[in-house]
Amino acid sequence: MDIIRVLVTGAGSGVGQGIIKALRLSTLRLHIISSDISSLNPALFRTDEALLLPKVESAGVLDIIIERIKKASIDVIMIGSEFDLHFFAKYREYIEEETGALIVVSPIDTVKIAEDKWLTAEFLRKNNLPFADAYLPSDLEDAMMVAKNWGYPFVLKTRSGTSNRHVHIINSLDQFGLFFKQVPDPMLQKLINTPSEFLNHEYTCSVFKCLDKSILGPFTARRTLRGGNSWVVEVTPFEQLFHLLISIGGMLPIMGSLNIQLMIGNNGPVPFEFNARFSGTTAVRAYFGFNEPEMAIRNYFLKEKVKTPIIKQGIAFRYLEEVFVENAKADNAEEFFTKGTVCTWF
Repeated sequence: MDIIRVLVTGAGSGVGQGIIKALRLSTLRLHIISSDISSLNPALFRTDEALLLPKVESAGVLDIIIERIKKASIDVIMIGSEFDLHFFAKYREYIEEETGALIVVSPIDTVKIAEDKWLTAEFLRKNNLPFADAYLPSDLEDAMMVAKNWGYPFVLKTRSGTSNRHVHIINSLDQFGLFFKQVPDPMLQKLINTPSEFLNHEYTCSVFKCLDKSILGPFTARRTLRGGNSWVVEVTPFEQLFHLLISIGGMLPIMGSLNIQLMIGNNGPVPFEFNARFSGTTAVRAYFGFNEPEMAIRNYFLKEKVKTPIIKQGIAFRYLEEVFVENAKADNAEEFFTKGTVCTWF
């Protein structure tokens, strides 16, 4: 088999780094090319090749990205940045036709549902799946009327975004008035359960949909959060979640991975967020046997039938790491791409 050239966009992000780690665990012959909008991102110094791509909001960006994909002879493109997702879903067919590269991205309608927490709640409600009541206020006065009817606490969040950005648990009227002004495109949602520093009721899970529409998984894990990211992740088969996760995966048109985040409420598990892409725990899932980037290449690119993964159990701990690039400066960092060093500390 020839070496497969895989481009990871947004490689400096937590998701991008997770994809790269999962690809490093793969038994496939891969040449990993990291890309980002800035030269000061760690993955650019740790992959086989690296290149810069402009922001997807830039003028004329479609032609520029196509040109660079063709020049780098890319076989497969994996999306590591949430900011890139809508762009590549929207232009997927055109980019694939122009470059011959496979883009691992779900259909645009699915991406829109996953990007929008209101649409996620509506999808769950309309499909008779567990959901937390949500409301879109027209202004603060409207929001306060709903808050009065619901009672405290409840959740104030923006409709878009990940990693708990602009997400607040509201416990009082004064707190509500303060945070409401700071949250863009706000929505209210009933509280499923109170976030905790302990491994008890928040879950990050995944299913993988193959070309033939069969579902692999689910991968289930319980977690704690720090800074909006999974910090301690306990991987074990939480069988009470299986039917719900597989049902969601079957209903949504997805290409490969669907990350589903849930909490356990008084009446059982309730999903509250989808990521129609690889996620921040991609490397954790890969280590324990559910390697979604590898499965995507095998199934969608090589057209192989993927065997049912054997998922191990265990705990993953997040910690800080450094990439060292000797003699580099901020204004000449591109000259040192692929030359970063990571030390073995433990």
